[in-house]
Amino acid sequence: MILKKEFYFVRHGQTDYNILKNRENLDHPADITLNDTGKDQARLIEPLIALLPIQTICASPMKRVQETKEIIAARLQAPHHEINDLGECSMSIWKEMASLGMYSPLPQEGEARLFMDKVKNGINEALSLPGPSLIVAHGGVHWALCCLMGIDTHAWAITNCTVVHFSVGAEGSWTASKLT
Repeated sequence: MILKKEFYFVRHGQTDYNILKNRENLDHPADITLNDTGKDQARLIEPLIALLPIQTICASPMKRVQETKEIIAARLQAPHHEINDLGECSMSIWKEMASLGMYSPLPQEGEARLFMDKVKNGINEALSLPGPSLIVAHGGVHWALCCLMGIDTHAWAITNCTVVHFSVGAEGSWTASKLT
């Protein structure tokens, strides 16, 4: 169960790995930096982020996320927290999740299930802090979140530096809205 508390999510800016045409057989590099396009993407959303009612900033410890966070949170006066459980999944886990398809039920076993449990722990850690929180992480984390929350009206795969607002509807179900 994920704590029912509004938050904002941003996928990190573009890296050179993100634009590789043939990466099917590569595992996701663990700790790479943003490329120039990724830095520009982060600068473009910074004015929007500055207007949001952010009380806490939580992020994956990976370089590409930390760089994105520093750019987009430049004007925010909120504490920063690094959360290991918001790290990205491996390519094999990504393929396993993607093979399930969007809007599929939570897997009961396998590496994807273990990753989703890790994401649930990371998100709950972030949501236990004063909010609304800004969570800066990865595409795989967003996918896992949408699955865990049972969201079926929002694309689970998002592009770099997409800003998503997660909130709880009147009947207690999660909603997600892209702001960019």
